Amino acid sequence: MAFGSQDAWTSGYAQGTAEYTILGKGQSQLYLACESTGSQAVTIIFTDVNGHQVSMDDGQKLTMKIDNEEEANISESESHGGSDNVMWAWNKLRSGKRVIVSGTSAKAATFTLNGAANVLPEFGDNGCVPKFALP
Repeated sequence: MAFGSQDAWTSGYAQGTAEYTILGKGQSQLYLACESTGSQAVTIIFTDVNGHQVSMDDGQKLTMKIDNEEEANISESESHGGSDNVMWAWNKLRSGKRVIVSGTSAKAATFTLNGAANVLPEFGDNGCVPKFALP
């Protein structure tokens, strides 16, 4: 996870996984990944300014506040409601200006959404699926 920029979203591809990331202040980073065949749930990992990581579907609280929208709880994608929240937040990342991410024992961080619309596929495309959609 050592790629990225503070100014715009970047993407990479390795071993069947598409990776999307934005860097923030200090060690902060928002990292999203989709396994291209859709056989695994989307990965969302937030790293705060001090390097503390919080992952979706890992029993930790993870939230996103995009622009002036209500904060979305994206802690899990296994339930119907959880997968709806993740889909909503993912699609808002593609149209928003900035996102504030916070999570369990992590310091909130703000990231630009500059370039996200060009980099992030629509949720459900390119293997970007919630745990709820897996067999």
